[in-house]
Amino acid sequence: MSKLPFVGTHAAAVDDKGRLSIPAEFRNALPADDGKLHVVLTVGSSDFINVFSVDYFDAIYAPAENETANFALDDAIDRDMVLLSEATVRPIDGQGRVTIPQTLLRQANIARDVIFFGRQKFFTIWNAEAYKARLERLTITKSDAWNMLTDKNKKG
Repeated sequence: MSKLPFVGTHAAAVDDKGRLSIPAEFRNALPADDGKLHVVLTVGSSDFINVFSVDYFDAIYAPAENETANFALDDAIDRDMVLLSEATVRPIDGQGRVTIPQTLLRQANIARDVIFFGRQKFFTIWNAEAYKARLERLTITKSDAWNMLTDKNKKG
């Protein structure tokens, strides 16, 4: 059975307790672990938080750790300090909500309004204004985007 992709955008708001309701479409694409849903939250490169299933997050890191003792290299330590020191694994509660740590909310400049943005194998949670501003700055056409994707597939 193939996994559902994370696609589309959804608007939402962080509540006063730092909780955020994950859209049902995205929750349905997450694999359950012993009947429970968990996600890995990490800092993004700008005004967003990355959200990965545990399996996909592990798959991202597996190639980087394949070689014996790679984990001990200074570059690997630096990478992990940047990406993992503030990462967290969080459960999704029975109402479909996840609690976002304040440190991640601050780094992504998220106070209340957010946009969930599906990126096929994972999704991101954006500061709503930053998402809209980036969308307005886009210079590629839909045709360009499809060409970028098919060119990448030809090389890989």
